[in-house]
Amino acid sequence: MKRSMTARSPGVRPWLLAWVVLVALQIAVSASTDRAVGSAEALFGLVTVAASGCVITSGWLLVRAQTDDIAELGLIGAYSYAVSVLPLVHGLTVPGVLYGANEATMTAVLWAVPLASIAAAPLLLPRSAAGLLRHWRIWVAVNIALHTTLAISLLVQPSLLPLAAMGTPVGASIALVGLGLSMALSARHLRLYAVSRRRAVLAVSISFALISSAGLVWINGNPMAPGFWLAHVVDIIGVFVVSVVAAIAYRRGTIERDVFRPLTLRAPLDALEYGLDPIVRAFVADLGRKDPITREHVKRTAETAIVVGEDMGLAAAQLRTLGLGALLHDVGKLQIDDEILNKPGRLTAEEFDHVKQHTSIGERLVASSPVLHDIAGIVRHHHERIDGDGYPDGLSGAEIPLLARIVSVCDAYDAMMHTRQYRQAMDPDLVIGILREHAGSQWDTGAVDGLIRVIAAGRVAEEPTVLADVGGQIGCSCTFDLPATRALLPN
Repeated sequence: MKRSMTARSPGVRPWLLAWVVLVALQIAVSASTDRAVGSAEALFGLVTVAASGCVITSGWLLVRAQTDDIAELGLIGAYSYAVSVLPLVHGLTVPGVLYGANEATMTAVLWAVPLASIAAAPLLLPRSAAGLLRHWRIWVAVNIALHTTLAISLLVQPSLLPLAAMGTPVGASIALVGLGLSMALSARHLRLYAVSRRRAVLAVSISFALISSAGLVWINGNPMAPGFWLAHVVDIIGVFVVSVVAAIAYRRGTIERDVFRPLTLRAPLDALEYGLDPIVRAFVADLGRKDPITREHVKRTAETAIVVGEDMGLAAAQLRTLGLGALLHDVGKLQIDDEILNKPGRLTAEEFDHVKQHTSIGERLVASSPVLHDIAGIVRHHHERIDGDGYPDGLSGAEIPLLARIVSVCDAYDAMMHTRQYRQAMDPDLVIGILREHAGSQWDTGAVDGLIRVIAAGRVAEEPTVLADVGGQIGCSCTFDLPATRALLPN
C-alpha cells in the first residue's frame, strides 16, 4: 500500500500553509462584500497586459522544451499557456471597452484551469503509462492548437462555451474540478521536493496552488467585487511564478533539465542527485579515485534501490534516505586495503574478515555527519541476512532495517549482473533464479519481489544515469554466501 506524505515530510508545512492561507483569504474576501469596485477599463488593462506577458513567457518555455527535449517543461508550458491565453480572452472581452455585453468574458476564465489541467494531465499518469510521455510533443501541440483555436473562436463567437454564472452550482462545480486537478499537480511537485529538496520545485508546487485557488471565487462572489480582483492577482502571480522559476533555471544553464526531467522519466534518484549535500558528492568522488569499479556499482545500486522502494510504496522522505544509503553503502571501503579490494582471485578468510569491516567503518563515517546520520543503519546492516548468518551483527528477519534489506538485494543483484575483477557478469536468468532461491533466507522476500517486478517492467537501468559529473569510476568486491554459486563468487 502506498504511503501518503505526512505533516513532517519536507515541504508539507509551507505547502499546507500556502493552501490554507490562499483558500481562507479567497473565501473571506469573497464573502466580505459583493459591492463592485474598480472599472471595466482597469480590468481590461490589468488582465490584457498580464495575460499577454504570460502568453509570451509560456510560448518561450514551449520553444525551450521543444529544443532541449524536456517533456516536463513542455507539459507545464502547455498548462501555463492555457491559463494565459484564455484569461487573455477574458481581458479583451471585458464589456464596455472593445466588446459590449458578452459571455466570453466569464466562460473563458471559468474554463481556463480545467482545460489547462487536462493539458498537463500526462504528468499524473501511472508508471505503467509513462511510455506515453515519449509522444509528449504531439500531446502538447494538439493542446496548444485547441486552446489557440478556442481563444480565437471565443473572440469571434463569445457565446461558444456554456455560460455558468459565479455562485451557481454549475460554475462552482467546474471551478472545483479545476481545483482538484491542479491540487494533484501541486501535490506531485511537492513529492518531488521531498526527494530533491530543490526550492524551485516547491515554488512550482505552490504556484499551482495560487493558480487553482483563484477559481474559488466562482463559489461565492460577483464580478468586480473585491474577491474577483483578488482572484485575478493571485492567478497572475501563480502563472508568473512558474515562468520565472523556469527562466531562472535556464539562465543558470541546465538546472531546468535537472528539475523537470526526473519527473518525466519517473526516476526519483535523478531528483535526489540534484539535492545531494557536498559531503555526499565528496564521498562518491573519493570512491571514484580509490577504485575503478565501485563508484558505478554504488550509483547503479542506488538507482535500483530507489525504484524498488517506490514500487514497495515508500514515502518520499524514505526514498531519499534509501537513495542516500544505497549510494554510500560501500563508503567504508575507502579504508579497505587496495590490494585486497582489487584482488582478482578469491579472498582468503583473513582478507574476507578485513573486507567485512567496511560496514562498521562506513557506519562511523556517515554517523559522524548530521546530514548522513539517518543512513547509518543502512550502511552498517546491508550485509545482514534474513536467516541471521550475515554480518556484522548477525541480525535476522525484521531486526534488519527495511531500507537495509532493500539495499542488500539491490547490491547483490548489481554485483552479479556486472563483471568484477574475480569473474564475468552472470546470465540475467541465472541471477533472477538465485534471487528467487534465496528469498526468505538471504534476502527479504518483499524486496526480492519488488526488484523482480521493476526488472520485468524495464525500470532497472543497465548503466547509471546520475552523478555523471562526480569524477572517477569505481569498483566493488561484494561478497555473498550463495551455495548455488559458491564457485563463482568470493568467500
